[in-house]
Amino acid sequence: MPKAAATIADASRTEFQGAQDHQVVGRVLASDNDNPHRSPDGKSDPVTAFEVLTAKYGLRVVEWDISVLEPELRESYVAHYLELKGDRIFVVPVGQDPRSRLSALNLLLAHQEVTPV
Repeated sequence: MPKAAATIADASRTEFQGAQDHQVVGRVLASDNDNPHRSPDGKSDPVTAFEVLTAKYGLRVVEWDISVLEPELRESYVAHYLELKGDRIFVVPVGQDPRSRLSALNLLLAHQEVTPV
């Protein structure tokens, strides 16, 4: 059974060490300032990194209007991963910042131990 989605505070405390797929995200997001993990393809692009990971893991991304939630839940909702009848679904708030979205995806893929398709 999937575990609950993490909050941004949880995501900022989590470190990924040695996971090859997460290193890909790190290379894409690395700054252009002499960073050895800098993407050779140019400037960092969280949207492209997000699209690469969702394709690699076979995820269907669903944007959800979280305005229906109570204010305290709305403030803490970041993302949720679930599997339903073989469909892998990643639910995110409408209009979420691309870097926050990518961070949440990265965290949940590791936390839920999701494997590529």
